[in-house]
Formats: sequence, C-alpha cells, structure tokens
Amino acid sequence: MNKQKWIYVGPYGRHNKIGIMHGPISGNLMIYYNDKIMTVDFKVFENKTYKFFIDDKLCEIHVVQQRNGSFGYEFKFDYKTETPHNIERKKREQRWTIQGIGAIFGGIGVLIAFISVFWFFRGVFLDRQLQNNGVDGWASIRVIDRYNYKEVYYHFENAEGEIYNSKPLPNNECLTPEGLPLADGDVFKIKYAASNIFNHRLDYTQPNQETLKKIIKRIADFHVQHHQGRMFAELLCEVQASYELRGIDGLLDVYNQLKPASKSENFNEESFSRLIHNDTFQLVVQGCIQ
Repeated sequence: MNKQKWIYVGPYGRHNKIGIMHGPISGNLMIYYNDKIMTVDFKVFENKTYKFFIDDKLCEIHVVQQRNGSFGYEFKFDYKTETPHNIERKKREQRWTIQGIGAIFGGIGVLIAFISVFWFFRGVFLDRQLQNNGVDGWASIRVIDRYNYKEVYYHFENAEGEIYNSKPLPNNECLTPEGLPLADGDVFKIKYAASNIFNHRLDYTQPNQETLKKIIKRIADFHVQHHQGRMFAELLCEVQASYELRGIDGLLDVYNQLKPASKSENFNEESFSRLIHNDTFQLVVQGCIQ
C-alpha cells in the first residue's frame, strides 16, 4: 500500500493533514483530509488528477505513473481555475502590482528630484567658487582630423603650473558653440578656480587678438567666396564693420548669412540683411573703403 501525507497550514496557523493511500496492485485509492475521507476510487492504474476544496482553496492531487511502473503523488493548489478565491487573489495581486509600480515611480521621482537638487546646488557652488576665487587665463585649441570626423581639444595652464587637458569634443563642423569657425592653435579666454583647476569656463566669445584676426580672415574668405564679382576691399570692410558694430555677433551674422531662421534662430540670412542695410553699417563700410 502506497502512502503519502502533506501538511497544509491554514490561514489561522492551523496544521491540516492531507493524505493518500493507494494500492498499486488493486488500484484502490483513498484521499483524506484530517479525519475526513474526501475521495474513494477504484482501479487507478494510470495518471489521474483529483480536485477538491480545502477552505476556499481549490486543491489537486496528481497520481503519476513512473517509467518503472511505480506511482508518485503530488499535492498542489490550483491557481488558474476561476474560483472565488482565485478571482479575489488576482484582484489583490493586481492592486499590489499597481501599488508596487506606483512605489517604483515614486522612488524614481524622489531620486530624480534629489539628483536635480544636488546638481543645482553643485552648479551654484561652482559658480560662486569662480566668482570669488576665479583667475583669468588663456586656453589653446587643438583640432585633430580623424578618418571621418574632427575632434576638438583645449588645454590651459594655471598659475601653479598645473596643465588641464580636456576630453575630446566631437565637432565635425569645427565651430564654437556660438557658430564661429575654429582652427588648430586658436586661443580663447578661460576663467578657472584657483583652488580647483577642473572648475573652469571657456569663453569662445573672447579670443585673443591674434585669434580674432584669424577668425575675421576666415569669415572674410567665406564672405568673398559667396560674393564673387564684388570688390575684395569692400567685402573685407563689411566684415570689419560687422565686428566694429556688433562684435562677435556681427561676425556670426556674416558667417551665417546663408542659413534660414529655421536652421539658426539668432544668426541667419535675416539678421545679415538687417546688418548690411543698417545706415551706420553702411557709413562704416564707406569710411573703411575710402
């Protein structure tokens, strides 16, 4: 006689005994729960499943015939059949899932808020450090041509002789953030914290005099290239006048004269047109030519 027992702990901690007795020769089978007989069957010589309720849970006992002809027995709960208990359990799990997702997103929100606050105050601290402890210097540009792109570096040396080399900045068009053409060897003003060389601000709008002359020449070459047939001296005077009147912004007007406003919001064909039709601009150009 084959015998198998299981212990089921109920919702209030009560231990319940579930058992099966099965005669492999006669095939007679009995399933009991505590002192109560749940099922009696006869001539059970193959795989078979018995279902019954314990409290409000649907249970299963599987009779499994092994390859050697012996029998094995499994006890499990049926969580798939749409019983009242399973329906309520699924609803409860859905609520838990929603609450869990809400908790996760809430935690992510708190984390994002914390990071945002951290970076905000870090930025404030670094800005104040530059304001209170900043030193002016000069940074040199290095442009390296790769196979299909360009990399822009910059480096500078502080008063203590420490040298900072930037990480490569992919820049295929080789332009400053404002849109001016860059070249290897250009020099721009930089401000760094005396106590922290990593805290610095590179100002592409403040080139040194030699670099400014080079930038004006690059923009003049560009201006001449797109206005062939006009006098070179007049075109060069227009570039110089644009810088005299509007500084770096004037040079950007000239360099972006072919771009529509949709491509460049601040410096474009419209801003260039306003520049060259300005009365003061025309007077400066005439004075330069004469």
